[in-house]
Amino acid sequence: MSMQQHHEGERNLLKIDTQKAREYEEKESEVFKARAKMFRFEKTENKWKERGVGDIRLLKHADTKISRVLMRRDKTLKVCANHYPSGHMKLEASMGGEKTWVYQAKDYSDGVSKDEVLAIRFTTAEIAQDFKKQFEVCAKENEEEWSKIKEDDKKEEKKEDDKKEEKKEDDKKEEKKEDDKKEEKKEEDKKEEKKEEEKKEEKKEDDKKEEDKKEEDKKEEKKEN
Repeated sequence: MSMQQHHEGERNLLKIDTQKAREYEEKESEVFKARAKMFRFEKTENKWKERGVGDIRLLKHADTKISRVLMRRDKTLKVCANHYPSGHMKLEASMGGEKTWVYQAKDYSDGVSKDEVLAIRFTTAEIAQDFKKQFEVCAKENEEEWSKIKEDDKKEEKKEDDKKEEKKEDDKKEEKKEDDKKEEKKEEDKKEEKKEEEKKEEKKEDDKKEEDKKEEDKKEEKKEN
């Protein structure tokens, strides 16, 4: 998979209720699911606000191998969490101790990418720990997949650069061929010009000889008379 394909998948996350987003979700398998309550920190009001209650899931895409967090509110099924676990995201206990994790994420729930501070509260500390373990596994796997994507893109870039260099070399060869042809033509033209000059000189010589002969003939004719 290329970075372009990854970004296409990312764009599908932004289009929450579109056919493409649903098709994307159909290719995902569930690696974790639990009941939870989601909060987001409202910076302008400096307080936590409830975002929704429902099933929080970790989903892994069959083609891209990239995992994400997806949570929909009960009844309305409106998305209240939609983001990729990554290596820089650290889950910290807060807001009620061992059952709640707080972390920062680039979230796509509102149809645009937003940097959010989120908190997820589970029903038990055990479930919270299970989520953390699986979240960290997904984050590590995502980083590995993104690294592969970057490496693949670098290889593709190198291939493209190599192709450009090959084309430059081919163009240079073609230019040299054209220059050589022009030089050959110049040489041939010079030879033709020289031949023409030699012919003219020969004609001059012949004409002079003819004139000289005529003069000689005249002189002889006079002598005879």
